[in-house]
Amino acid sequence: TAHRPTWAPAKGREHQGGARLFGPSAKASKLEANGFLTLKTRARGQSAADELLERDFARELAEKEREAAKKASGGGVVRAEDEDADDDDDDGGDGASDGESESDSDSESDDDDTAALLAELERIKAERAKEAAEKAAVEQAAAEHARADELATGNPLLDLADGGSGAPANADFKTKRRWDDDVVFRNQARDAPKVGKRFINDTIRSDFHKRF
Repeated sequence: TAHRPTWAPAKGREHQGGARLFGPSAKASKLEANGFLTLKTRARGQSAADELLERDFARELAEKEREAAKKASGGGVVRAEDEDADDDDDDGGDGASDGESESDSDSESDDDDTAALLAELERIKAERAKEAAEKAAVEQAAAEHARADELATGNPLLDLADGGSGAPANADFKTKRRWDDDVVFRNQARDAPKVGKRFINDTIRSDFHKRF
């Protein structure tokens, strides 16, 4: 419609119809301003370029491969002493045999300790699994017993003779009668209220629903 604001509102006189020519606007939005004029640089401790130059990636890769091979073979993590012993073996020398024997003994002791720990862990897991299975069996048996008791004593008609939890032995389920059910004249009072028809806009509280 025509009832909307425009950048060039209509004016009278010689500019009738708002057909004037406007030059480019000098206004600029703050959202068009340049931001992030400087790049972020890595600080010390964030894998900066000088830190990467100082690291020995070949040695780190060799250590990781050695640890992975040790784990795959079933042993523990390679210690620093074992790595030093391996380096000494690679370099050679008179003390190579002594370092090799010490590293072998350390590795054997580590393997024995690891095997003992794994065996203990498996034993603990087996005991816990057995306890959990026994507990589940006991709970299931208790639940089945409670269910059977509920089915046996839940219906009072099936438990009258024994006098169980459903109802007492002398229970009487006869329909109770009013004191004036067997009289000749009933509903003969003159001042008895006469209930007329009324409209209640509720299907639950209506007279028809109450009679139903």
